[in-house]
Amino acid sequence: MNNYPLIPAKHDDRTAYTPPVVECGEAMIPLSTISPRITVYPAYYHLGYPGAQTEAYLRKGVADRLILAADSLPTGLQLVVLDGWRSHEVQASLYEGFRQDLIAQGWTDEEEITKELSKFVAKPTTDILIPSPHLTGGAVDLTIAGPEGWLDMGTDFDDFTEKALTRHFEELSAPSEKDIEIRNNRRLLYHIMIDAGFTNYSNEWWHYEYGTRSWARQTNGQPFYGGILEMNEKIVE
Repeated sequence: MNNYPLIPAKHDDRTAYTPPVVECGEAMIPLSTISPRITVYPAYYHLGYPGAQTEAYLRKGVADRLILAADSLPTGLQLVVLDGWRSHEVQASLYEGFRQDLIAQGWTDEEEITKELSKFVAKPTTDILIPSPHLTGGAVDLTIAGPEGWLDMGTDFDDFTEKALTRHFEELSAPSEKDIEIRNNRRLLYHIMIDAGFTNYSNEWWHYEYGTRSWARQTNGQPFYGGILEMNEKIVE
């Protein structure tokens, strides 16, 4: 796991031009049985969010690439999916919850609150042509597990601090032995996902996308996954 190169500095410029979504109509599939090297831990269901699913779902093309990433892991390791397609209801709950956390911390300026929110939680929308990433079924939150449990990635999932930035442990001037372990774990996740065709959101080590508007901006491609508002619209059992 120490042979992966450093994580490059690459950011999603949300102000850049994004081609319009050309929806491909691809179905979503459940992830819990697609590969013995992929497990599902539906984080928001376990946290009790209204509307959260007991299963994780992604578009078929995204799931296929996730299998490729899992198969490239060293022996004994597997991917753990924390979230895939996310309903508008869950997205709105996350957004408002983080907003209230900021207010409780003493934030008062609404413009600054909105700016800080945008770093970590996409604004909920029902516009299927300009959807939040998880509404498309093209975004996945995940980590890696080994025989002794989840690998140490330096923060918990949904940690909204600077330590959650994908490259945080790359930039330490005097990393400890533990820092280097965490850095290498993040490098492993990053490179297997990038090699499988995903892009990473640089503020969140756990967040990867394929076929979305963010993916298109980073790859100069065409986004082909629009929003899915209702689970029954696209799912295949």
